[in-house]
Amino acid sequence: MRVAFYSALMVLSAIPLRAETPAEILQDEFAREELGVNELTAPSIQRLFTELEVFKPVPIDLLAATDFDRTYNNRFQTSLNFGSLICDGFFAVVAEQKGIIQNVGRALLRQAKSLAVGQRLSTRANSLLELGMRGDWPGLKLELIKTQTDVEEAMVELRDEEMAHMISLGGWLRGFEIGCVVTAEDYSPQRAAGLMKPDVMDYFLDRLSTLNPRLKNTELVTAITSRLETIRKIAGDAADRAPSKSEVDQMRDLAVEINTIMSARVDLDGRIVKKD
Repeated sequence: MRVAFYSALMVLSAIPLRAETPAEILQDEFAREELGVNELTAPSIQRLFTELEVFKPVPIDLLAATDFDRTYNNRFQTSLNFGSLICDGFFAVVAEQKGIIQNVGRALLRQAKSLAVGQRLSTRANSLLELGMRGDWPGLKLELIKTQTDVEEAMVELRDEEMAHMISLGGWLRGFEIGCVVTAEDYSPQRAAGLMKPDVMDYFLDRLSTLNPRLKNTELVTAITSRLETIRKIAGDAADRAPSKSEVDQMRDLAVEINTIMSARVDLDGRIVKKD
């Protein structure tokens, strides 16, 4: 499923849109790609909401179990989990969960400061939050759809292609996990087929392969990469058909493992700190 996408909730996450951001950059395909802005990292928000409908009802317990107070000691994990939170926000909108939207908003504000991508809410973000708290779900979805250009400008403003990609990867991994959980619990070929996005998997595996070698070779990154490679292999085996229930179960287990690793405690060398 195409939830790398959550970059949309960057607007909710307090990234200010400065007037000096050159709109011309968005018209330059090379510059967009250099800054990590493309149809995989910032797809149509309207299409996203349509695709998420397949995975209803949203597993509220899974969203509520997120540790919204967790912070990280490195930019890589902070970026991944920032994207994951944005994804939770989208699913909370689909599920019409005001409490979770509020928790996501607070967590995003904290992590936005850690990433140095914003210190205050924009006027647009205040409007989105108000609509959510008011429970105006049709209005909120419409307003989010209108933010497509704002989303792309926000990603350009990051001026950090690697971080933009990791935010998008974190969002996609969380969305894939939720989609797998829903599909495994109530299997249908339509839902299973919706999980199959080999182009997205290939794209993010490529992005992981281009990380700085010191980061790429850490236990944290290799653990995520190896599991994503296994998911990609399962997707390849099911290239011309919807994956079976057992294949969905395998992908679900791997996706849960990845998202657990994403939020795990690690030391300064990227080794996962085992729980007592």
